[in-house]
Amino acid sequence: MSGKHQPILLFLFICFVLLPGVAQAKTGDEDTLRKWAEIDGFRSAQFGMNERDVLKAIYQDFKIYRKDVSRFEHPTEKTVSLGIDVENLLPNSGPAKVFYILGHKSRQLIHVNVIWGRPATPKPDAEGVVGIANQLRNHFAQKSYQKEGLALNAQLSEDIILVFQGLDKKGRAVKLVLVNPKSDPKKVGENISLTLSYIEKPGRPDVFRIKDDDF
Repeated sequence: MSGKHQPILLFLFICFVLLPGVAQAKTGDEDTLRKWAEIDGFRSAQFGMNERDVLKAIYQDFKIYRKDVSRFEHPTEKTVSLGIDVENLLPNSGPAKVFYILGHKSRQLIHVNVIWGRPATPKPDAEGVVGIANQLRNHFAQKSYQKEGLALNAQLSEDIILVFQGLDKKGRAVKLVLVNPKSDPKKVGENISLTLSYIEKPGRPDVFRIKDDDF
């Protein structure tokens, strides 16, 4: 297991559950004219792929060989993550980390996280990260989604903004979260991060769970 990805285990998995009760994006008649979103994975990596096929997809998309892909198992959820470092997923967007998460039982792709800012780079460009968030929000907002769970620029706390959240017809989710800790006014922006998540079954992830009869 590659040590460089271990400190962000917790951060990787906080995006499994869609957040209810957030401010919903407005929908109108124009929404019926938009094409429905189809959330089936990230680039060539499709939900349901096994590890070998995900590795092939990584090479197809980024020309990254298997030996350069980190692999680790989450200590409690028992999922397997394949991690890579990439540059400029969007023009001049800088470094990002991509994590492909395979389910506990299925060992198939169930979730993808793409991260900009910390920890993808030790000195993130806060303005650049916010710019990426705006670009992606505008891109996703061009499609139609289920009304339930649809959110746009929802302030979840002083430090966290749910920039976008939407579900396609099959209930698969795309979620964009901006985190900018403000505990120290002198360091605002130094630890900013943006996480884009594609989730096959939000609220019902294939992770290890304690059985009712075990305790």
